[in-house]
Amino acid sequence: MKTRIMNYFKKLQASEKKGFSLVELIIVMAIMAILVGVVASQVIPYMEKSRQSKDQQVLSEINTALVSAIAQSPVEVSDIDETNLSALTNASGKGTATEDTNIGDNVADLLKAGSSATDLGTIAGDIQKKFKSKAYTAAPDIFVAYTASTGTTEVYVKDDGNKPSGGSKLIAVSE
Repeated sequence: MKTRIMNYFKKLQASEKKGFSLVELIIVMAIMAILVGVVASQVIPYMEKSRQSKDQQVLSEINTALVSAIAQSPVEVSDIDETNLSALTNASGKGTATEDTNIGDNVADLLKAGSSATDLGTIAGDIQKKFKSKAYTAAPDIFVAYTASTGTTEVYVKDDGNKPSGGSKLIAVSE
């Protein structure tokens, strides 16, 4: 009985010594490296598109707040021509001092979403930090525009001094 147990342990030890050779391990690692390279090259462009989509969503949020602020204004709001979001103040100018509303304050109230900041400049700075895509990581300026005759609002990123055209830059438009 003792010899059978000893033979059994010898067989176990002999089978435990078997394993993968170095060549086999290198081949497996090379195959895995190739697979990772192929998958990464397919996934990376989608990650940047996802970041740009998130940035577009942030601009759309600002656009919605601007449209709501204009709609809630007790007086008619005149045109807003390429105004920096942080500098947006009184855009109507058609009512008396008591009737007039500060569009910037209304936009700030709508955008703060739980933030203790009340100044639109501070809120705009916080929004600029939300940009994650490679093109807009340098906290570009956010501009707003409103055309009273058509009721069109635009919120866009202006980082090179030129108004973006169509889909070449991040832009949110509401009619």
